[in-house]
Amino acid sequence: MKKIILAGIFSAVTAAIVGGGVAWGVIHYMQNSSSVAASNTESRPQVEEVKVKDGSKSLFVSLPESVVTLHDDENDNHYMLVELAMVADDEQNSKRILADEPLYQSIVVSTLSEMKYENVRTLKISDIKEILLNTMNKEVQARGIPIPWSDILVKKVVFQ
Repeated sequence: MKKIILAGIFSAVTAAIVGGGVAWGVIHYMQNSSSVAASNTESRPQVEEVKVKDGSKSLFVSLPESVVTLHDDENDNHYMLVELAMVADDEQNSKRILADEPLYQSIVVSTLSEMKYENVRTLKISDIKEILLNTMNKEVQARGIPIPWSDILVKKVVFQ
């Protein structure tokens, strides 16, 4: 009888120690991974400064990815992911780009979503860039806002 009681107590203590260690490990792991995940999924645009050959500085402001729904001739949905970077000449313009980011994303989405999937799919990246640059220049000027970028770069285009 004593052996059964001692074995039961020993099993309970062992289970408590193992369970506590597992619980501590899971909590510790979750706290570390959540801070890493939060820093990786931060969707704020990034500003990167690059010196150009002539000695001037250009600031590259990365905008978050935009997902656009495109329709084909049979009215099926296709998706396009576009990521842009805007080139600013100074810090003030880069801050203006960051402040007006929702406007720029809205212009990108509305411009591309009006196009047919087949037409967009045949465009070169340089053509997409020109369409977006021209449309953004027109839309921003129509709103009476000074244009804070000197160029727009297409960082990523993915079709699905």
